[in-house]
Amino acid sequence: MRLREFQENPADAKKLMALVTLLSDRAEDEAAKKQISQDAFIDVARSVGVNVTKENLGELISQAPLKNVLEPLDPNSGIVRFKGDTEETTGMSVDRARDVVDRNAKAAMRRGMKTA
Repeated sequence: MRLREFQENPADAKKLMALVTLLSDRAEDEAAKKQISQDAFIDVARSVGVNVTKENLGELISQAPLKNVLEPLDPNSGIVRFKGDTEETTGMSVDRARDVVDRNAKAAMRRGMKTA
């Protein structure tokens, strides 16, 4: 499928938009990274009747409506990223953060009990 064919066939654009929305929402529900491998994305797109290839994937993502929901394609990564797929900047997992807070709270309670 050529880019021109995609732009002339709004049904394919709607199918891909629905697919991207479904995949993004599912990743969010499962608290997973908002990304999918290029090969898996191409396979799923083909399964809904849209002829997507590695050659035209980057072009499709750079055009509306997909450019509004997908990050620009890095051809060397092998990954399709959804908007909002950001790495955690804290450098600490949620479980580790809870442990630190719990320890600090217990230490504060012990100090508070000694002075009371």
